[in-house]
Amino acid sequence: MTLALPLFAVDEAEPKLVYSVDKYDPKRDPEADLKKSVAMAKTDNRRILMIVGGNWCGWCRRLDREFKANQKVMAALAKSYVIMKVNMSDENSNLFFLQDYPDIPEYPHFYVLDAKGKLLHSQPNSKLEGLFGYREKSLLKFFNAWAPQAAKK
Repeated sequence: MTLALPLFAVDEAEPKLVYSVDKYDPKRDPEADLKKSVAMAKTDNRRILMIVGGNWCGWCRRLDREFKANQKVMAALAKSYVIMKVNMSDENSNLFFLQDYPDIPEYPHFYVLDAKGKLLHSQPNSKLEGLFGYREKSLLKFFNAWAPQAAKK
């Protein structure tokens, strides 16, 4: 009997992004979504990364691709964040929900909340952009800077 061994190691523990809301949906209730996000964040000592944008937004679509394609970015997010998308569109701007948050100069816009839902940071998108997409170094610096203390160690 011959035993075949793999020529490379397979990493079974590929990081998975944790979403409470994974689509920009004008029909969603962001108040209810935030409650769900808080419950999820408390369970694993995570922060909430609330991303305001829409399906109409080219940079929002680029961000989704970056999250899925970049293993380093995915790992930083998977380790420390629950991701919650909030729709901003002509159909539903969610202005009532967003009125207590800092103004949004551009889309997508990022809010980092603690596990109780308290606002910690408001982040414009342009600080993370490069000429043709997102800058990995900028994304990692942002996500790591606002990660919970336990995740930074």
